Amino acid sequence: MLPKSLHERSAPIAGGSGPPPEAPAAVPADFGAEVAAYDRAATVGVWEGPRYRMTYRVLGQGPPLVLVPGIAATYRVFALLLNRLAEHFQTVIYSYPGDYPDDGARLDRITHSYLVADLFGLLDHLGLGPVFLFGPSFGSTITLRALDRAPERCPAAVLQGGFARRRFRLGERLALLFGRRFAGRTLSRVPLHDAVLVRRQRIEFPAALADRWDHFVRENGLTPMAALAHRLDLVSQLDLRPLLPAIRAEVLLLQGDQDRLVPRPHYDELLAGLPHARGMILPGIGHLPHYTHPEELARWIADFLLLRTLSTPAEGKKKPGLGAGL
Repeated sequence: MLPKSLHERSAPIAGGSGPPPEAPAAVPADFGAEVAAYDRAATVGVWEGPRYRMTYRVLGQGPPLVLVPGIAATYRVFALLLNRLAEHFQTVIYSYPGDYPDDGARLDRITHSYLVADLFGLLDHLGLGPVFLFGPSFGSTITLRALDRAPERCPAAVLQGGFARRRFRLGERLALLFGRRFAGRTLSRVPLHDAVLVRRQRIEFPAALADRWDHFVRENGLTPMAALAHRLDLVSQLDLRPLLPAIRAEVLLLQGDQDRLVPRPHYDELLAGLPHARGMILPGIGHLPHYTHPEELARWIADFLLLRTLSTPAEGKKKPGLGAGL
């Protein structure tokens, strides 16, 4: 069940109480085995979109739930979470422009608004009407814009480590600089990559999850520098605060109290600005609960979204052509 938030505007979602665990289960799931299981079971497809060739993966039965990824990751980092969510939802995860070298993306021509348009293009391609959205970190910005642009297609969402705007720290400014200088490389080939991750995020992983830390470092390092620099550049210009009061969707905000990448003030800003948001502060959790607390994260998402219903919009009210452009 969902824990109570420490914030005064928050509330238990399904009658639960008590904080989430600060450590994983005594015998954590084998992350590598979970990735292999996901790869065996998920359906892989390609959508030839107007801006790039998007690869997507679908797993599970039930109401559709689209995972809008973070800024630097592969689909594999979410495998355990998706396996658990697929017990309740038809899950979808997709690639961003630049994730694959042969996707045809012209990054200099792709705006943040186009990323939102391409999300709706994927939904059209899959024949999906209303969907739930889960947006961790950078994915929260695309989710927020989608909630504003087409509320009839996105009636509810969960954001984790989300933000409406960000001011970069030194590490992110360096990543943007390196991305422009080492555009042909992946993150793993950039100087100090591992050292920066150790300094900023190693503390989130207890000894029992050492294998997951190794997996995170490896998968993070596969991110193409040009793609990361493109997304960082988009974030540096982004301010979604003016959109927040008009968003009518129900939103659950999840915020780890140990999140050092997107700290508490970003959560507070979203909670104050979104009229139908409720929030949860997660004790002992950082920025990567899909690695450190995936079973709990899946349960919190399911407990919130399964109380909501997806209804097909009336004929003629659905906005056409959202996937083709703006």
